[in-house]
Amino acid sequence: MTDHNALLVTFSDHSNAYEAFSRLKNLAADDRLVLRGAQLVARDADGRLSIPEGVDTDADSGLWGGGLIGALVGILGGPIGVLFGWTGGMLIGGAVDANRADRAVGFLGEVSKGIPTGGTAIVAEVEEFTPEVLDNAMTELGGTIVRRPALEVLADLEAAEDAYREAEKEADRIAREQRKAERKENWDERVSSLKSKLGID
Repeated sequence: MTDHNALLVTFSDHSNAYEAFSRLKNLAADDRLVLRGAQLVARDADGRLSIPEGVDTDADSGLWGGGLIGALVGILGGPIGVLFGWTGGMLIGGAVDANRADRAVGFLGEVSKGIPTGGTAIVAEVEEFTPEVLDNAMTELGGTIVRRPALEVLADLEAAEDAYREAEKEADRIAREQRKAERKENWDERVSSLKSKLGID
């Protein structure tokens, strides 16, 4: 019996994060846990996020883009991430407004707020036989672990998607109202201009 979890493991030291990422993959290779997907995420001194490397065993291509972690990274770096003020452009080179990060949802918010300036984190989807295996491997390298049930994180991602769709609808409504007001204003101006040219009071 395994526990299906999403993890955030934060490090203040980049080299330790890379070593921990390697250990995570080795633990999976040794069948001490099942690694469904993982991604390194770093934040530079200016608050920008970047993705050094990743692995996703769910994706046919062997890349990080599939599975729960692929969805999480896609949300953080896509238009939903922009809406919540996380970043822009698939996390690569996008500026993060840390003051808006508290608008995040659930685990997404923990990821966004949990990576310190100059720090590096691992986000991963795992099936664990026992938490001690990963806890010991990560804490030896100074890692701080946040663990959430994968189903709970999936619900967070769905909630973020729903919030984005609602925001889109509201933005469309406001844009329609503005266009309607502009058309009426233009109409009134055109009628007034025509009456003035014709000498009609």
